Amino acid sequence: MTTTPGEFKKALQTKRRRQHRTRWIVLGSGFLVLLLAGIATWLVWFSSVFAATEVRVNGLSLLTEQQVTDAAAVELGGPLAAQDVDAIRGRVAALAPVAEVRVERHFPHTIEITVTERTLAYVWMDGNAARWVDANGVVFHEGGETAQGIVKANIAAPDQRLLKDVATVVSAVAPVLGDRITLLQASAVDRIEIQLSDGDTVVWGSAEQSQVKAQVLSVLLSQDASVYDVSAPHAPTTR
Repeated sequence: MTTTPGEFKKALQTKRRRQHRTRWIVLGSGFLVLLLAGIATWLVWFSSVFAATEVRVNGLSLLTEQQVTDAAAVELGGPLAAQDVDAIRGRVAALAPVAEVRVERHFPHTIEITVTERTLAYVWMDGNAARWVDANGVVFHEGGETAQGIVKANIAAPDQRLLKDVATVVSAVAPVLGDRITLLQASAVDRIEIQLSDGDTVVWGSAEQSQVKAQVLSVLLSQDASVYDVSAPHAPTTR
């Protein structure tokens, strides 16, 4: 089929108009996307539409909600997206009873703080003060009621190592002795003893090989004695 010069010119003009229109549609669409993105950014990051107006706290037992919210210091009224959750997490984590903390944004208006508190390993009787100590030797609370069976300890010149060593011993020996433990005495890292409810004594020595010592003690208790010495677990003695 032969195309006349006039028809060819007309077809070319139609194609150019179509390309021109397509170009404007693409440019307009791109501009609209940028405009919407800009509006969304402004709404989320700079306006009060998605402002932080509520702090929700979960997982508390020892701490109060007020203590956590005070420590968190969330900037209420500021954009939720702009809240520094790492800084909030760090401030809450600095509270002594806190073992772990998670901070999350929940749009449109809420910061949620979930706290995991430290677990009590034993109570350090520091004079008239009953100080709660966790498995890492961290003192995180004072006073208050404790669950039945929680071990009490007298510790001379306590430092972080000795506090942690006592926790290691308690973890190993409590399943063996249970409620028979009256008091744990720690005068030094290698001089740990356990007083039992019937007046007997367990000489533990250091916290090293505590699991082995617990196994040896469980066998040694079958003997009639007033002192059970597992400080050298491979050569235990009684008297």
